[in-house]
Amino acid sequence: MPQDKPSQPRYTEFDGSDLLAELAGEATQKSQAQQSNAEMLRLRSEALHDALNRIFKYFDLFTNHVNKLHPGIPRTYGWSTQTEFKNLKWVDSFADSRKQSLSDTAYLDEVFLRIKLSSPAPVQIKRWWHQMGALKKNLHAYGLRSPLDLDDLLREKPQQEVFQLELAPDFQINMRFQGNYNTGLIDLRCHNLEDFGVTAFTFEPSAVTPQLMDELGRFLLGRNTGLPESLLKSRNNALLPAAH
Repeated sequence: MPQDKPSQPRYTEFDGSDLLAELAGEATQKSQAQQSNAEMLRLRSEALHDALNRIFKYFDLFTNHVNKLHPGIPRTYGWSTQTEFKNLKWVDSFADSRKQSLSDTAYLDEVFLRIKLSSPAPVQIKRWWHQMGALKKNLHAYGLRSPLDLDDLLREKPQQEVFQLELAPDFQINMRFQGNYNTGLIDLRCHNLEDFGVTAFTFEPSAVTPQLMDELGRFLLGRNTGLPESLLKSRNNALLPAAH
């Protein structure tokens, strides 16, 4: 019966070799650095996940309370003095979150907040006919609606130099908090937050404090006239769409 070959010994030392000692030391340092870097990335990712989780939990409770109150929102939205949405009322809101994968241990990827506000009546809008193209783009960008088909209106263009129509009184505020696990930062992209249009911010997970969330909540309710100062400092114009 053949015997198993003896395993070859693995040498960990070689007496008298300075080069092997140097290489062993460098390999140990690299391994330790890799372990340290992996631990740092893990801690950074956990901090980002925890911050997104705090945001979701806050807005989940926030929307549950405010949806029962339907408060008035003392803020005005508009892109001209003739076209303003005011005397607003909170209609509905919804908070949701999404993980990076279906795994139970996956980190949070995004947190969404959607709020529906409404004026008490349709909003009148009056424009020159040559402004129709820009108007259609603005309505699409802001998520506003007209009960009329603007293409039909343009085809039936009368002799007057201006046109007038009504816009549906309701519109949405959308906020998306997205975790950037490459940088360890939170990218916040908002639609119709301060006024009609897009705003964007980038901030550290450590900025997500109860104070920040309360200030943001008060702004959404119209109880604060401006956004939190710490959030304004993190405004990120690089995330905004290019001007046309």
